[in-house]
Parts: sequence; C-alpha cells; structure tokens
Amino acid sequence: EERHMVRIRQNDWVKRKSEVWNTYRGLFAQSTKTITVMSSYFLPGRTFRRLLSKAAKNGVVVKVILAGKSDVWLSKNAERYLYDYLLKNKIEIYEFQKTVLHAKISVADSHIVTVGSFNVNNISAHASLELNLDIKNKDFGGYVQDELDKVIINDCSRVTEENYSS
Repeated sequence: EERHMVRIRQNDWVKRKSEVWNTYRGLFAQSTKTITVMSSYFLPGRTFRRLLSKAAKNGVVVKVILAGKSDVWLSKNAERYLYDYLLKNKIEIYEFQKTVLHAKISVADSHIVTVGSFNVNNISAHASLELNLDIKNKDFGGYVQDELDKVIINDCSRVTEENYSS
C-alpha cells in the first residue's frame, strides 16, 4: 500500500521562506510525463518559464489552465502577452470559460499535487505570504489529473497559434 505524503509549504518573504516556489521548481524540473497547472494569475518569471519550456523540450506534456474571464483586467492582458512564448515552446494553453477562475492547483506525472494560495507569478513567489499543501500519492494524483482533464474538455477553450494573435 502506498503511503500518503502530505506536507505544508510556505512562502513568506519576511521569514525568507520559498517552500512553495521550490515545490513548483521541483515539479517543473523533475516531471517526466505530464505537468498540468491551473492558475488564476499566471505570470511566471524567467526561471519558471525556462523550467516549463525545458520540460516541454524534454517531452513532458505541459498544460496550463488559465482564466478566460478575469477580475483583474491588467493581469489578464499581461498573461496573454506570454502566450506567444508558451505556444512557441509547445506549452498547451487552455482558457477556463465557465466563470472567473481562482483555482491554484498543479499535478505532475499524475502523482504529485500541490494546491493552495500560490499563483504561478513573481508576486506569489517573492512578495506574498502563501500556503500550499503538497500531496504525493498515485491514486489522488491520478484523480486530480482526471478532474483537470475533464475541466479542459468541458469548460475550456484551447489557445493555439492558429486562433491566437498577439
């Protein structure tokens, strides 16, 4: 029987803790098959972008589920500015259409899940107080991956080079 590993991760710029950031860094660097990221304010810094594109170049299927409708117009425009980069680096983009997205969850290789308050952006990485739970379990990770795949199919529009113009 597989053990369920759950750990609490913090980002706290005052205490110089970057645990959540390090979790994402590890997910992006160590995944071998799939990475699915759902983030409401997705503005990854240079390091995150490099790690995601490197994973995709190494054959990892990288999917990002982002807000189609946003309550922060400026953030959404900045996020869309990155679409050219993401598409060029073979990262699949899906925009959630159902309502405003506030989810913050990622799963790697249908095995490791991180969920909490962390958005994949430099504010969450370096200036906010954030808390996530990391869960390492094949059954749970597979369930989360299946649910995110259903969200992609039922509630998202895919952004492609053909239907996106910068």
